[in-house]
Amino acid sequence: MVSWDQLTIKGYNGRPLKNTFFRHSTDTQKVAIVFPGLAYNSKMPLLHYTINTIIDSGVNVLAIDYDYSNNPEFLKQSQRTQSDWLIEDVEAGLKVITEEEKQEIVCLAGKSLGTLALGHLLETHKDLRDTKTIWLTPLIKNPELLEQMLAYMKDAILVIGAKDSHYDSDIIDRLNATTQLGGIVIEEANHSLEIEGDVTKSLRVLMQIVSVLQQFLT
Repeated sequence: MVSWDQLTIKGYNGRPLKNTFFRHSTDTQKVAIVFPGLAYNSKMPLLHYTINTIIDSGVNVLAIDYDYSNNPEFLKQSQRTQSDWLIEDVEAGLKVITEEEKQEIVCLAGKSLGTLALGHLLETHKDLRDTKTIWLTPLIKNPELLEQMLAYMKDAILVIGAKDSHYDSDIIDRLNATTQLGGIVIEEANHSLEIEGDVTKSLRVLMQIVSVLQQFLT
């Protein structure tokens, strides 16, 4: 049985950081942190089923929902300030789940903007580099993130659509050749990992991703 509640997390400049903590009744201390995209929150299909797949593997989940796309103050900031804002929120979530909740992080997952959070954590926290990582539509054209991925990815799975504007086949080949990455490209999928105009195919893609994640988390 799994219950859920919201933890008190003070993020950037002390602002409350939205989140949901899914906790198994078995009192396991193993946890995954899931970071969403800019406008793709944890209740949307891809992350909803990613979270539930992780839960089904016996791991607690802290789902962060920074909700930046609905925050005019965030959107008007410079790219540097937005990056600092994200990092401060990410670090705040990490601190609460590890120090206050005494959880052991065994998995990190990110979607789009959330993959920048993964790159930051792997670069700055050596103890996290052996955790499983799930990269959903990562921003692989971002030079800093790409270098982080090449340097620190170990037990990882990556899923991206060939019709995603962030997709680059040469970069995927480089990541597959350099890291211990299981890279999966969905040929017709967009940045939401959906097939535009085809609900049935989109659902099949989602089922494919869930199947891959189940195998990865076993």
